[in-house]
Amino acid sequence: MAKKTSERARRKSSLKSLPRTASPKPVRSTIPSVSAQLPAPTAKQIQEAQKKFEEGIVSRGEAAPSGKPLPPRATHEIVGHKADKTPILKRKRFSMR
Repeated sequence: MAKKTSERARRKSSLKSLPRTASPKPVRSTIPSVSAQLPAPTAKQIQEAQKKFEEGIVSRGEAAPSGKPLPPRATHEIVGHKADKTPILKRKRFSMR
């Protein structure tokens, strides 16, 4: 006795034999993004942001001196200091939580 196939199964198998059409390309918007409308940061602003980032890492305990194994919460290693006493950080790993 022949196996009966449901209507749904027949439709599904017939759709597999049809060639796939290419997906439409996304339409490019003519509206500029928000970040494109912002003024470019100055060198002083970049330097201040970098200093704030480094101080935050050190104050949260995410940086440890080089030469020792990193503690569990540390992600950066202090490899030296700049002339203004800010640390030079090197990323060693992502957080171990």
